Amino acid sequence: MRPRLFFLLLALALFALGGVLSWPRAPSEEVRPVRLGPLPEMGVVVAARDIEYCGYHTPCGPGSRTDTIFYLRLEGGEVKGVAIPRDLFSPLVGGKINAAYGRGGPELLKRAVEEATGLVAERHLVLTLKSVARVVDAVGGVEVYLEKPMRYTDRAAKLFIDFPAGPLHLSGEEAVKYMRFRHDALGDYARLDRIKEVVGQVMKRAQDPRTWPALTQALREAWGELDTDLTLEELLVHLPAVRGLRLTLATLPTREGPGTFLYVDEEAKGRFLSAFFGGAPSSSPPRVAVRLRGEPELLAWARLFLAQEGIGAEEEAAHVVKSAVYAQDPEAGAYFADLFHLPLLAPHRPLEGVVVELGRDLLQ
Repeated sequence: MRPRLFFLLLALALFALGGVLSWPRAPSEEVRPVRLGPLPEMGVVVAARDIEYCGYHTPCGPGSRTDTIFYLRLEGGEVKGVAIPRDLFSPLVGGKINAAYGRGGPELLKRAVEEATGLVAERHLVLTLKSVARVVDAVGGVEVYLEKPMRYTDRAAKLFIDFPAGPLHLSGEEAVKYMRFRHDALGDYARLDRIKEVVGQVMKRAQDPRTWPALTQALREAWGELDTDLTLEELLVHLPAVRGLRLTLATLPTREGPGTFLYVDEEAKGRFLSAFFGGAPSSSPPRVAVRLRGEPELLAWARLFLAQEGIGAEEEAAHVVKSAVYAQDPEAGAYFADLFHLPLLAPHRPLEGVVVELGRDLLQ
């Protein structure tokens, strides 16, 4: 048998409980999508607010910047999320998109996301760092693997990050630090990849009914901290629907511009959205290089499994914390994510072909 298999994001997993959907539209179109079926169908902007400081070591509470922004959509049993870099220039905002919430609240944030993506954003869910940590703790924390130590100190903000290299189990507070870190070569892009990694784990753990009591309690405690036009009941009533959901997360294509701004790569965006929100995965194997990474016994199984599909692959024995499929090509990635029943994460870092990572979580 084939193995079956949240910063914010966490919200992605949680919002998926209520279900959301919207279809791409041309920038000139103003008509909202027609809803079909018994469950709510809508596009949602999920964001996380940074901490505001009144002075040195003096936090004032959640700030006005939304330094993590996702557009989320649920189509049937599949959740798809697009990460939007905080430094993206928004003509509507007149500056970086992470200033939209502070300048015009959730409505301006939604419109700015629509402007950037061309997708309809009907609802919003804006979290605080504290609420994100609660959700991660509710699912028992997350597992990560660091190739090198992660260290950063901001004494004014009381942010101390000191993680050693190797496999780590992170609590909610530690996971927030892991997702906030952006002091490496790829900066914010790498941060978004780490966020997507944590979201995938929270989504997977939220599928286990044993986490539901703690998740429900964490949501009830955090709900007063959130800015949203959703009700808690809208989410909790559909909690069982999270079981079996497949997750696909990618980053909006951008290009560098003057100063510290990023700009939407319009040409690449069109190809990306067409493939990302296109139909079902291809029924025939895509012509791409495939690499298997993971535990030796799982590599042997995957080799035989792919051979039955007429697919050859390179192999690399490695310690893998959580299983997933990584690809920058949405169509090729979708084929192998569907084949292995694994989440598809599209990293920003250069990646050739498709990488299937197989960890011991498949054996649990």
